[in-house]
Amino acid sequence: MKTIAITKYGSADEFKEIDMDRPVPQENEVLVKIHAFSINPMDIAGRMGALGTPFTDKWSFPLVLGWDFSGVVVQVGSQITDFKVGDGVFGSAKTAHEANNGTYSEYVATDTTELTHLPNGLTFDQAAALPIGGVTAYYGMNHSLKLQPGQKILIQGGAGGVGLFAVQIAKAFGAYVATTASENHRELLKSLGADKVIDYHKESPADVLNDFDAVFDTVGDIDTGLKVLKPEGKLITIAAQPTKEQKNASFQFTHGTGKDLDALAELVLSKKIKLEIQSLPFSVESVVAAHKSIEGRHTTGKIVIHEEN
Repeated sequence: MKTIAITKYGSADEFKEIDMDRPVPQENEVLVKIHAFSINPMDIAGRMGALGTPFTDKWSFPLVLGWDFSGVVVQVGSQITDFKVGDGVFGSAKTAHEANNGTYSEYVATDTTELTHLPNGLTFDQAAALPIGGVTAYYGMNHSLKLQPGQKILIQGGAGGVGLFAVQIAKAFGAYVATTASENHRELLKSLGADKVIDYHKESPADVLNDFDAVFDTVGDIDTGLKVLKPEGKLITIAAQPTKEQKNASFQFTHGTGKDLDALAELVLSKKIKLEIQSLPFSVESVVAAHKSIEGRHTTGKIVIHEEN
């Protein structure tokens, strides 16, 4: 099968097109013909050798990176009952996948922990953009923070891949949403429902916000986030490890499920989430360009790589 892989850790220019053996699904797995995959910041960390266990436990070179995908089931293991050959699906590959079993590829074999059916009306490109970024944000709003209508939340880093989801999901939950971003993202975030956009280059949220119920931190600025909370408020971060002194702060370990993906898909289909997607054709050049864009913080929303029609 055709893959876009690396033969050593390093820069984005290490990617090559390499023919590798197709992964073989285990009895509790499905094999999916990939139609599209998206690229996440953790992919960049993986390419640079900055991810440790459990991600790298089964890795060797050549290595196919990637987790998010959408496609069609072409084979099912003997224990699989909820999916059949021909089903459109989307989800996230196993955290600790084998070297030939990332999603920058024609096929992926994965269990069904974070897999669901592709609903009518959702495209393969849209579906591939949802899993890691969308589930991380949804898990934060729904499970970690248990956000309620009328509550006030600050989302630090609203224009990033996770932040854009978080702003829209928080609004769908009925919250008042403040967020931080650079001035050039103000209009986009306002159009997505943000009630207040703070240009972090010019002012600190701690100087203009107070008595907030929740903070969702995607940038690693826990101290500033804690300053806007009410005494019983809660901060969840996906970008730093809180110290013992930061008592109202917790790190989020995301454990997404197919039901979380279903909820995200419904929010997209009901137009409560607007996806910002840049779609590129399946090629080494596309993956290199995507990695460099994300690494240089030049990306708004998600970059999706899809097969040619």
